[in-house]
Amino acid sequence: MTDEDEGLPAQPHHRDGDLLLYDFFKHLTSLALLTLGGVLIVIQDVDPKDVKPFMVIIDIVVISLSGILAFSGSSEIAKARYTGVPATRSLEFLRRAAPITLTVGVGMFLAMFVDSLS
Repeated sequence: MTDEDEGLPAQPHHRDGDLLLYDFFKHLTSLALLTLGGVLIVIQDVDPKDVKPFMVIIDIVVISLSGILAFSGSSEIAKARYTGVPATRSLEFLRRAAPITLTVGVGMFLAMFVDSLS
């Protein structure tokens, strides 16, 4: 008998996926906040003539949406684990939409930044 045999009871392996997905959502939420902060800092130093304000607003909204989707996913998992009820089907949508919107937001920012250099 080892120390590993004592302690918490074994949990089903399908719960490991929930924990990984929860960490994934937490990571994406942090990335979205850091990206949003970076965009706001860099935009302050750019000449307003080089960047269209409407595009900056759209970019901020897309990056913010990514953070909101990721936070919603982690909240859904926490609610499901706390109540013991299986997570809703929207979790699959959130798992795909959060990184896609973050990628689109970063891509839009990079396109604006490169365009302002020329």
